Amino acid sequence: MAALTTVLLQVVPLFVVILFLLKLFQILKKRSDLKKVFKDFPGPKPHWLYGNMKEITGDLDGLLRTADYAATYNGVFPVWMGPVDAYLNMVHPSTAKHVLSGSDPKDEFSYALMRPWIGEGLLLAGGRKWDRNRRMLTPAFHMDILKHYVKIFNQSTQVLVKKWRENPGCEEMFHHMSLLTMDSMMKCLFGHHSNCQLETVRPAYIQCVYDVSDLIIKRIMNPLHHYGFIYSMSENGRKFKYACDTIHGHSNMLIEQRRKLLETEKSGSRNVDFLDILLTAKDSDGQGLSDQEIQDEVDTFMFAGHDSTASTLSWCLYNLALHPEYQDLCREEVEREWGDKSELTWDDIHKVSFTFSCIKESQRLFPPVPNVSRCAEKDITLPDGRNIPTGMRMAVSLFALHRNPDVWDNPEEFDPYRFSEENKKTNAGSGNFIPFSMGPRNCIGQAFATTQLKVVVPTVLRNFRLTLDPTRPAEPEAMLILRSKNGLYLNIKAL
Repeated sequence: MAALTTVLLQVVPLFVVILFLLKLFQILKKRSDLKKVFKDFPGPKPHWLYGNMKEITGDLDGLLRTADYAATYNGVFPVWMGPVDAYLNMVHPSTAKHVLSGSDPKDEFSYALMRPWIGEGLLLAGGRKWDRNRRMLTPAFHMDILKHYVKIFNQSTQVLVKKWRENPGCEEMFHHMSLLTMDSMMKCLFGHHSNCQLETVRPAYIQCVYDVSDLIIKRIMNPLHHYGFIYSMSENGRKFKYACDTIHGHSNMLIEQRRKLLETEKSGSRNVDFLDILLTAKDSDGQGLSDQEIQDEVDTFMFAGHDSTASTLSWCLYNLALHPEYQDLCREEVEREWGDKSELTWDDIHKVSFTFSCIKESQRLFPPVPNVSRCAEKDITLPDGRNIPTGMRMAVSLFALHRNPDVWDNPEEFDPYRFSEENKKTNAGSGNFIPFSMGPRNCIGQAFATTQLKVVVPTVLRNFRLTLDPTRPAEPEAMLILRSKNGLYLNIKAL
């Protein structure tokens, strides 16, 4: 026994050393392989341990620095996230188009932490599954369906107007816009009246949708919590599981209620919506979506359908408060085109072209999703001949692309005339302006979001004058969406 103990004491340390050396070899080889790939892609010098993470940050300084690098490094540069982890960052239309023009899947590293929440919905699905489901869901956003949503968007916005008229003052925009977009989306896509804008106590489901977004951000910022076993034992991990379970339970309830309704109602008794399409769509083989696929898509659109639109609305109202001259022009246009009309139509919302130009200019400066990522399924050759190999992680900084001085004159200036009829072909073409991404994997709900923007912004402006709160300046921060670190406060004065 003593002899065996002696042998183990000699062998075990040797085994540990061998494992350590093998791991070190793997790390060094991975770093060497990445450096070979990056030899044609100059970029900012990384620190040996934390790479470029102190300069490519999510705050305004980091976002603007990334935009500055667009000109310095010929439209693409490597970003090191540590000693052996890196990706290529695209910051110019000429490189971004080649990354986004294919159907390459989302970068698993960037999105995997969301999988327990939204599963294999369109945001995370890849390959044949993504292609099949995308085709099946596209009819849910046809113009004939969107036209019916104008009335719902208007009704939900009137709830906000009434609330602000009864309690004018200084308000935080993200809070109100999130509740508004959640309210509208639940009604439009799922036929569910949550009344969340009038809440006194927030329903558990709505609260969990908010909580899970914040918890994912916190998890991203804590490397130890990237490991599922460690995260599951943490307090935040338990909160995350509870939030996901609550969300999934509510989603299943909506789905089952609609199934029963479809079994009993008469055909044509109401307008078709997103949930109807989910439950009845068939692929080319006559197969519908599975129960799990339906739940994943409901949960995906609950996230993607309200947060990004709330960001766009908040930053647009902020920019119009920052530029009262444009706010006044928008208001004059709305009064001229809409008059005192209270019931809006599809035609009405397309008459306020200058207001929509202001919305797009705000999306340019403050894209709601500041970064999108992909993983190359095959080699990609850029226009200048440089090669991106299969398996390479890639990101497109929409924030930097939209402020690239090679593309935009005075890119930091808020100028809605960039999107006037005479200028928009030059400025908005060729991938220069892509707030909803581009290519096959662009945002399937962009027409839905744009329709809501065209209702909410003009309606707010015809009822209120917006001014900045100088004591609480906005601080842009890129997380899952572009928010303001300290909130986005505006003074609301009823007209």
